[in-house]
Amino acid sequence: MGVVNFSSAQQYISKFENKMEREKLLSTYLSLPYQVIHDSPTLKHYTDWNKFDNLSLEVKDSDETKVSRQIEDYKTIVVDNGLIKDSNVTVSDSPYNELIKPEEHKLVALTLALSRKIRITSREFKKVLVYHTSSLEKAISPLNLEVEIKEGDELDLIYFSESKLTSMTSSVISLKVSKDSILNLYVISLSPYVFLHMKAEVEGTVNNLVFSSKSIASHINYNIELKGNSSSTFTAKAIGIDDDNIDIRINVNHIGSNSRSEGVLKAISADNALTVIRGDATIFENAYDSSTSILGRAFIIGKEAKAVVAPMLEVKTGRVKLAKHSASVSKVPEDLIFYLESRGFSRKEAESMIIKGFISDENDPQFLSKIIDEILTESKVILSV
Repeated sequence: MGVVNFSSAQQYISKFENKMEREKLLSTYLSLPYQVIHDSPTLKHYTDWNKFDNLSLEVKDSDETKVSRQIEDYKTIVVDNGLIKDSNVTVSDSPYNELIKPEEHKLVALTLALSRKIRITSREFKKVLVYHTSSLEKAISPLNLEVEIKEGDELDLIYFSESKLTSMTSSVISLKVSKDSILNLYVISLSPYVFLHMKAEVEGTVNNLVFSSKSIASHINYNIELKGNSSSTFTAKAIGIDDDNIDIRINVNHIGSNSRSEGVLKAISADNALTVIRGDATIFENAYDSSTSILGRAFIIGKEAKAVVAPMLEVKTGRVKLAKHSASVSKVPEDLIFYLESRGFSRKEAESMIIKGFISDENDPQFLSKIIDEILTESKVILSV
């Protein structure tokens, strides 16, 4: 079958002037495997690609969008089934991305073949919400996005994916962060089917927060390349409920000297969910005097739930300031439950308080805190306590 109905995809790209280039990208999509399976815990085949391959989605523009998410002070750009609904944003018909090649993944080639390209720069915007949705059933919404933060600038960018139950968002996003500039990136993924492939080229500072939940099949891959004197922080969070299958992988490559990275991985897995968060930091030969740390932890609720937290380090130079990682997967701690029960709370209330305190952080933006509360309460993972 395939992710898309192939005749629908061919008909869709026929309206573009660069039809031949897009047909080559479709051929690349057909020829590539989803993934070469390796034994390494950061490369293992965790995503259930069969769930994507059985979709056979339609490719078509949407005539109407009902935006359900607005965030105060942020300029909203809506991407709905290939249509970009904002007259002030730079859009082109180019089927290529400056930093990401079609050969990097089967679904990268497909996404580039089907999408128009949006380009955002810090000279145009300071706070941007890219709301990526599908207002149609059984459809794919593709996105090709390039973001550049100019030297000395700061940009807050929210990428928010949310679509119909039978639809999929598929995105290719590249980020160029210049010297002495700052990118604050928030990735929120709530679509039932999600493919997200990101790459950042960093000379300044990038602060990342990635959150995923409510997903039948979600594959998020983010590669960060740190040049000399650059820095990156990232927090990856996932809440898996029911039969969710969530796979988040963040790779940080230290290319230049005196580069710094810090990562935190958090996951909750309940019911029959599989929740996977992987972080891989590599310090290359010329990245001397660099430092990195990745800390991961997951809570499992129920006998059938599964969680994988896999922070990995590879150091190729003898001159590093710091290189550490740790990981743990456990059930909700019984000693903490006992302590709260001794203070008058029921067991369910005690579990709720522990889980909420674990997955939430003081520096979480308000919109994310609200989303986490909604998900945990609706799924009855926590009570209103």
